[in-house]
Amino acid sequence: MQGRFAVNVWMGIVDNYVIGPHICETINAENYSAFLENYLPILLEDVPLDIRRRIIFQQDGHPAHTSYLARTYLNRTFPNRWIGIRSPLFEWPPRSPDMTPMDFFLWGYLKEKIYVTLPRTREELINRIQQTSATITPAMLSKVRENFMRRVAICLENNGGYFEHLL
Repeated sequence: MQGRFAVNVWMGIVDNYVIGPHICETINAENYSAFLENYLPILLEDVPLDIRRRIIFQQDGHPAHTSYLARTYLNRTFPNRWIGIRSPLFEWPPRSPDMTPMDFFLWGYLKEKIYVTLPRTREELINRIQQTSATITPAMLSKVRENFMRRVAICLENNGGYFEHLL
């Protein structure tokens, strides 16, 4: 039971950096595109320029992420360097949480720490998200990358088939 407060959170992982969290009130094409244009550059400021130039932006299939507005921004800002539905680079396989660090690590880690006791208010939930995000270390992210590479290798060995039972 996660509680009665709903919070939309955008976060990212780039190399040894946790990007965000950014609390989103409503997720729709206009708001997500505004986030990409106005807030993402600010969130990426602490990431060294050489890493930012090599970022491959990955997102899931949420309708706001696949909107024309979002894709236009991504094509302009990350030309041939973004993965998602209708990407010119690659379309990320749908329903593949075993292949995304956000799913196999980040969201589970946050929920495990945040929901030890249920937050009493929405503000408390947001504070816990922010505080818990700050506990993620570069060493943890290094292990996440190693785990990701292992997952990719096992996925390839199984011709893209189900492999979570092999981890």
